[in-house]
Amino acid sequence: MNTRLVRRLIVKDLYLSRIPLALVATIGVTSVALIFLRNEVSGFVGLTSAFIALIMLGNILPMHTIINERKRQTLAFVMSLPISSAEFTAAKIVANIGTFFVVWAAVAGSLVAIFVGTPYGGFVPFIVMASLAPFAAFCVLVAVSLVGESEVGAMATMIVTNVSYSFIWFFLVRVPAIRAALGSPVPVWPPALLTILAIEISLIVVSIAAAFYFQSRKTNFV
Repeated sequence: MNTRLVRRLIVKDLYLSRIPLALVATIGVTSVALIFLRNEVSGFVGLTSAFIALIMLGNILPMHTIINERKRQTLAFVMSLPISSAEFTAAKIVANIGTFFVVWAAVAGSLVAIFVGTPYGGFVPFIVMASLAPFAAFCVLVAVSLVGESEVGAMATMIVTNVSYSFIWFFLVRVPAIRAALGSPVPVWPPALLTILAIEISLIVVSIAAAFYFQSRKTNFV
Protein backbone atom coordinates (compact mmCIF):
# COMPACT_ATOMS: atom_id res chain seq x y z
CA MET A 1 0.00 0.00 0.00
CA ASN A 2 1.22 3.51 -0.83
CA THR A 3 0.86 4.70 2.76
CA ARG A 4 2.58 8.03 2.16
CA LEU A 5 0.21 9.01 -0.65
CA VAL A 6 -2.88 7.78 1.22
CA ARG A 7 -1.82 9.90 4.19
CA ARG A 8 -1.44 12.96 1.95
CA LEU A 9 -4.92 12.45 0.50
CA ILE A 10 -6.36 12.22 4.01
CA VAL A 11 -4.61 15.43 5.03
CA LYS A 12 -5.92 17.13 1.87
CA ASP A 13 -9.51 16.23 2.75
CA LEU A 14 -9.04 17.40 6.33
CA TYR A 15 -7.71 20.72 5.04
CA LEU A 16 -10.69 21.16 2.72
CA SER A 17 -13.04 20.44 5.63
CA ARG A 18 -11.38 22.76 8.14
CA ILE A 19 -14.01 25.53 7.99
CA PRO A 20 -17.16 23.36 8.36
CA LEU A 21 -15.35 21.38 11.06
CA ALA A 22 -14.60 24.53 13.02
CA LEU A 23 -18.19 25.73 12.59
CA VAL A 24 -19.75 22.45 13.73
CA ALA A 25 -17.30 22.14 16.63
CA THR A 26 -18.28 25.62 17.79
CA ILE A 27 -21.99 24.77 17.56
CA GLY A 28 -21.39 21.51 19.42
CA VAL A 29 -19.49 23.14 22.28
CA THR A 30 -22.12 25.89 22.57
CA SER A 31 -24.95 23.34 22.55
CA VAL A 32 -23.41 21.26 25.33
CA ALA A 33 -22.73 24.42 27.35
CA LEU A 34 -26.43 25.39 27.11
CA ILE A 35 -27.44 22.09 28.74
CA PHE A 36 -25.28 22.92 31.77
CA LEU A 37 -27.48 25.95 32.45
CA ARG A 38 -29.97 23.46 33.97
CA ASN A 39 -32.91 25.25 32.42
CA GLU A 40 -35.71 23.46 30.57
CA VAL A 41 -35.61 25.79 27.56
CA SER A 42 -31.82 25.96 27.32
CA GLY A 43 -31.61 22.19 27.83
CA PHE A 44 -34.03 21.54 24.96
CA VAL A 45 -32.25 24.03 22.69
CA GLY A 46 -28.84 22.62 23.59
CA LEU A 47 -29.84 18.99 23.07
CA THR A 48 -31.58 19.74 19.77
CA SER A 49 -28.71 21.92 18.53
CA ALA A 50 -26.15 19.22 19.34
CA PHE A 51 -27.97 16.71 17.11
CA ILE A 52 -28.45 19.33 14.39
CA ALA A 53 -24.68 19.98 14.47
CA LEU A 54 -23.99 16.28 13.89
CA ILE A 55 -26.51 16.15 11.04
CA MET A 56 -24.95 19.26 9.47
CA LEU A 57 -21.48 17.77 9.61
CA GLY A 58 -22.76 14.51 8.15
CA ASN A 59 -24.19 16.42 5.19
CA ILE A 60 -21.27 18.77 4.59
CA LEU A 61 -18.27 16.43 4.76
CA PRO A 62 -19.09 14.14 1.80
CA MET A 63 -20.03 17.13 -0.35
CA HIS A 64 -16.71 18.85 0.33
CA THR A 65 -14.42 15.86 0.06
CA ILE A 66 -16.13 13.54 -2.46
CA ILE A 67 -18.76 15.21 -4.65
CA ASN A 68 -16.86 18.48 -5.14
CA GLU A 69 -13.77 16.54 -6.20
CA ARG A 70 -15.60 15.40 -9.33
CA LYS A 71 -17.32 18.78 -9.88
CA ARG A 72 -13.99 20.62 -9.73
CA GLN A 73 -12.48 17.99 -12.07
CA THR A 74 -9.72 17.06 -9.64
CA LEU A 75 -10.73 13.38 -9.42
CA ALA A 76 -8.98 12.60 -12.73
CA PHE A 77 -5.74 14.04 -11.35
CA VAL A 78 -6.03 12.10 -8.10
CA MET A 79 -6.64 8.81 -9.93
CA SER A 80 -3.66 9.48 -12.20
CA LEU A 81 -1.41 9.18 -9.14
CA PRO A 82 0.17 5.80 -8.28
CA ILE A 83 -2.77 4.75 -6.12
CA SER A 84 -5.20 1.85 -6.36
CA SER A 85 -8.98 2.07 -6.06
CA ALA A 86 -8.77 0.36 -2.65
CA GLU A 87 -6.22 2.92 -1.43
CA PHE A 88 -8.29 5.82 -2.78
CA THR A 89 -11.40 4.43 -1.04
CA ALA A 90 -9.48 3.88 2.19
CA ALA A 91 -8.27 7.49 2.13
CA LYS A 92 -11.82 8.78 1.65
CA ILE A 93 -13.28 6.50 4.32
CA VAL A 94 -10.61 7.33 6.90
CA ALA A 95 -10.76 11.08 6.23
CA ASN A 96 -14.55 11.30 6.32
CA ILE A 97 -15.57 8.73 8.90
CA GLY A 98 -12.51 9.35 11.07
CA THR A 99 -13.20 13.08 11.18
CA PHE A 100 -16.90 12.60 11.78
CA PHE A 101 -16.24 10.04 14.51
CA VAL A 102 -14.00 12.40 16.48
CA VAL A 103 -16.63 15.17 16.52
CA TRP A 104 -19.47 12.66 17.02
CA ALA A 105 -17.72 10.98 19.97
CA ALA A 106 -17.03 14.34 21.62
CA VAL A 107 -20.63 15.56 21.28
CA ALA A 108 -22.37 12.23 22.02
CA GLY A 109 -19.96 11.45 24.86
CA SER A 110 -20.59 14.85 26.44
CA LEU A 111 -24.36 14.39 26.24
CA VAL A 112 -24.17 10.94 27.82
CA ALA A 113 -21.84 12.21 30.57
CA ILE A 114 -24.30 14.99 31.42
CA PHE A 115 -27.17 12.56 32.09
CA VAL A 116 -25.25 9.70 33.71
CA GLY A 117 -25.67 9.71 37.48
CA THR A 118 -28.59 12.16 37.40
CA PRO A 119 -32.30 11.52 38.06
CA TYR A 120 -32.66 11.58 34.24
CA GLY A 121 -30.41 8.59 33.59
CA GLY A 122 -33.18 6.99 31.54
CA PHE A 123 -32.33 9.41 28.72
CA VAL A 124 -28.87 7.84 28.24
CA PRO A 125 -30.00 4.88 26.04
CA PHE A 126 -32.18 7.19 23.95
CA ILE A 127 -29.29 9.64 23.47
CA VAL A 128 -27.02 6.79 22.34
CA MET A 129 -29.68 5.61 19.89
CA ALA A 130 -30.38 9.14 18.65
CA SER A 131 -26.67 9.89 18.25
CA LEU A 132 -26.08 6.78 16.16
CA ALA A 133 -28.81 7.81 13.70
CA PRO A 134 -26.83 10.68 12.09
CA PHE A 135 -23.71 8.49 12.18
CA ALA A 136 -25.49 5.75 10.22
CA ALA A 137 -27.01 8.28 7.80
CA PHE A 138 -23.58 9.81 7.29
CA CYS A 139 -22.01 6.44 6.43
CA VAL A 140 -24.80 5.78 3.92
CA LEU A 141 -24.21 9.20 2.34
CA VAL A 142 -20.44 8.59 2.13
CA ALA A 143 -21.03 5.24 0.42
CA VAL A 144 -23.55 6.70 -2.04
CA SER A 145 -21.27 9.65 -2.82
CA LEU A 146 -18.24 7.43 -3.38
CA VAL A 147 -19.93 4.75 -5.45
CA GLY A 148 -22.43 6.89 -7.35
CA GLU A 149 -20.21 9.98 -7.78
CA SER A 150 -23.44 11.86 -8.46
CA GLU A 151 -24.43 15.14 -6.86
CA VAL A 152 -28.09 14.36 -7.55
CA GLY A 153 -27.82 10.96 -5.88
CA ALA A 154 -26.02 12.43 -2.89
CA MET A 155 -28.59 15.23 -2.55
CA ALA A 156 -31.47 12.74 -2.78
CA THR A 157 -29.88 10.58 -0.07
CA MET A 158 -29.33 13.65 2.08
CA ILE A 159 -32.95 14.77 1.73
CA VAL A 160 -34.33 11.31 2.52
CA THR A 161 -32.19 10.87 5.63
CA ASN A 162 -32.84 14.40 6.91
CA VAL A 163 -36.60 14.13 6.46
CA SER A 164 -36.67 10.67 8.02
CA TYR A 165 -35.38 11.95 11.39
CA SER A 166 -38.65 13.69 12.21
CA PHE A 167 -40.76 10.64 11.39
CA ILE A 168 -38.42 8.23 13.19
CA TRP A 169 -38.37 10.23 16.44
CA PHE A 170 -42.15 10.70 16.27
CA PHE A 171 -42.77 6.95 16.22
CA LEU A 172 -39.92 5.93 18.52
CA VAL A 173 -41.11 7.99 21.50
CA ARG A 174 -44.48 6.25 21.10
CA VAL A 175 -43.01 2.77 21.58
CA PRO A 176 -44.22 1.87 25.11
CA ALA A 177 -40.95 0.24 26.23
CA ILE A 178 -38.81 3.15 25.04
CA ARG A 179 -41.18 5.72 26.47
CA ALA A 180 -41.16 3.97 29.86
CA ALA A 181 -37.35 3.80 29.82
CA LEU A 182 -37.13 7.58 29.38
CA GLY A 183 -38.80 8.09 32.75
CA SER A 184 -36.37 5.80 34.59
CA PRO A 185 -33.76 7.36 36.93
CA VAL A 186 -31.20 4.82 35.64
CA PRO A 187 -30.39 3.67 32.09
CA VAL A 188 -32.74 0.93 30.88
CA TRP A 189 -32.11 -0.95 27.61
CA PRO A 190 -35.41 -2.48 26.41
CA PRO A 191 -35.30 -5.04 23.55
CA ALA A 192 -36.91 -2.56 21.11
CA LEU A 193 -34.11 -0.06 21.71
CA LEU A 194 -31.38 -2.70 21.43
CA THR A 195 -32.89 -3.84 18.12
CA ILE A 196 -32.72 -0.30 16.76
CA LEU A 197 -29.11 0.03 17.94
CA ALA A 198 -28.25 -3.22 16.16
CA ILE A 199 -29.86 -1.94 12.96
CA GLU A 200 -27.93 1.34 13.14
CA ILE A 201 -24.59 -0.40 13.74
CA SER A 202 -25.31 -2.89 10.95
CA LEU A 203 -26.10 -0.02 8.60
CA ILE A 204 -22.75 1.60 9.40
CA VAL A 205 -20.81 -1.62 8.80
CA VAL A 206 -22.71 -2.53 5.62
CA SER A 207 -22.29 0.99 4.17
CA ILE A 208 -18.52 0.94 4.65
CA ALA A 209 -18.20 -2.60 3.31
CA ALA A 210 -20.39 -1.77 0.29
CA ALA A 211 -18.26 1.28 -0.50
CA PHE A 212 -15.09 -0.83 -0.64
CA TYR A 213 -16.79 -3.62 -2.59
CA PHE A 214 -18.37 -1.51 -5.32
CA GLN A 215 -15.33 0.76 -5.61
CA SER A 216 -13.12 -2.28 -6.19
CA ARG A 217 -15.31 -3.31 -9.14
CA LYS A 218 -15.06 0.05 -10.90
CA THR A 219 -13.05 0.27 -14.08
CA ASN A 220 -13.51 3.99 -14.69
CA PHE A 221 -13.22 6.77 -12.12
CA VAL A 222 -13.35 9.61 -14.63
